[in-house]
Amino acid sequence: MTSNFRPKDNKRAGYVPLSPAEYAAKKQQEKDAVYQMIDDTATEIVHAPEKFRGFLDTQSRMDRYSAANALLIYKQCSEATQLKDFGDWEKDGVRITKGAKSISILEPVEYTRQDGSTGISFNVKKVFDVSQTSGKRQSAPTANRDPRSLVAIMLDTAPVNVESTSELPYPNMGAFYDNNKQTLFVKRDIGDSVALCQCVAQELGHAHIAMNAEVYSRRDEGFNAVCVGYMLCKKYGVDTQSFAIDRIPEKLAAKEPQEIRAELAKARQAYSEVNSRVSEELYRKRQERPKEMER
Repeated sequence: MTSNFRPKDNKRAGYVPLSPAEYAAKKQQEKDAVYQMIDDTATEIVHAPEKFRGFLDTQSRMDRYSAANALLIYKQCSEATQLKDFGDWEKDGVRITKGAKSISILEPVEYTRQDGSTGISFNVKKVFDVSQTSGKRQSAPTANRDPRSLVAIMLDTAPVNVESTSELPYPNMGAFYDNNKQTLFVKRDIGDSVALCQCVAQELGHAHIAMNAEVYSRRDEGFNAVCVGYMLCKKYGVDTQSFAIDRIPEKLAAKEPQEIRAELAKARQAYSEVNSRVSEELYRKRQERPKEMER
């Protein structure tokens, strides 16, 4: 028998486990740091138009993530496209790149209150983007979509009435949402399909924001609607240069971090709702193609 035996895990030989109180304190400190990152990033992007645009690009790709998590993803890995934790990547047979730094996001967790009701808390979850792994990065299947076909899908799936018209309140507009009539008016014979797509996307933003609000003001929600239109066009590969994203309202820049997050969440919700309708219709159309070819 050898006389110079060493523990198999020498690095952990002197490890002392944390007490429950110490572990809870460590987790709370970690959570506090993540919430501080959210607030700091929210304040940062409304004072830097190029960063605000970068955030919207991240949110447009990560449409299933909340605005708070999109802020975290933008700050830590702005080009992220697919996030999973270590265990889920391992199940897929994908290795994490050596030295890759995890991305912290918030994960909702249900818990039971003392009165027996269910509450929601948030824990910090460590994830990695596909770019930090041996996996292949997926290309966006909906990129560079024909503007006219996208307009048709947006109008067909709109949750409000859609009517064509020869005149709109603003001559340069291709579409206008009238909340009093809950109708999206689309101007006839618009030759510029890109401009029409941009305008319809933005006006659908107004429609969804109005539907989700107790009190709606077109003027107050103008920039949020611009953000919705921008994210939709960015998602589907339509030119976004005409969106006035760089003109961040002073009123928004002056808000407290939590108020900024609320505005971002409002735009994200409207974007997610429109995008969900569009993506479902695109999926339905893809499913129909093989059946039509069999006929």
